Amino acid sequence: MFKPQLFEFTDFPIIGVLIILEGLLSADNALVLAIMVRHLPKDQRQKALLYGLGGAFVFRAIAILAAGWIMSLWWLQTIGALYLIFITAKHFFFTPGHEDEEKVGHMADNKGFWQTVIMVELADIAFAVDSVLAGVSLVAASIADKNSEATFANKIWVVYAGAIIGVILLRFAAGVFIKLLEKYPFLEHMAYLLVGWAGVKLLVYSGHNFTKLTKPGFDIPIMPPVLFWGVLILILVGGSVHAVRTQNKAVEVDSNVIE
Repeated sequence: MFKPQLFEFTDFPIIGVLIILEGLLSADNALVLAIMVRHLPKDQRQKALLYGLGGAFVFRAIAILAAGWIMSLWWLQTIGALYLIFITAKHFFFTPGHEDEEKVGHMADNKGFWQTVIMVELADIAFAVDSVLAGVSLVAASIADKNSEATFANKIWVVYAGAIIGVILLRFAAGVFIKLLEKYPFLEHMAYLLVGWAGVKLLVYSGHNFTKLTKPGFDIPIMPPVLFWGVLILILVGGSVHAVRTQNKAVEVDSNVIE
């Protein structure tokens, strides 16, 4: 039995980052879910999404517990890290648009109420994998004692808090996130940069655990917290500033064209 360790400095910034990631990475997904229920009568649409919200909580609870194994096995840490780096690279180099999401949005067309609910649940599960794994990785990166599995257990509430608050905000403020991404498209890139950085951190962590376990004659040190947090803040602040500047330049160009 573990006892949550509350009110450490790094906990609440991580929760904030998890909420941002959930919102930015899943805003388009929320739009997809809205498309999936639009064929239902108006009085059933919100009910279907509400059931989907409950399913999202249940799945995330199970997924976060399962993802906790990543903290104890170096090879699972490596797989998780490579996956996060892969989806970041895929976003920047191999994904020209959101055609796949649009196709998913029409999968529930002409389905009955419960069939639609099931489709919403399945889509929600697929959408949640990236954010859950990124959340677990970020919490692992913020743990002071990186060699203690129990420490991660004590901090699992941070992942739950970020995921639950993020899902609730997304369900009730999806339109805000979508408009934000439409106005500042670079914010989506910023979110994936955060995911990729979490992957790099987890990869270094797995390498450290591998050398500690196998003793190959050299040691891969843990990434210094100052470096991790410094780059994290740089991505957040720099990405936000760049997003605003890009939008301002676009507005200036449109104004000149009109004139």
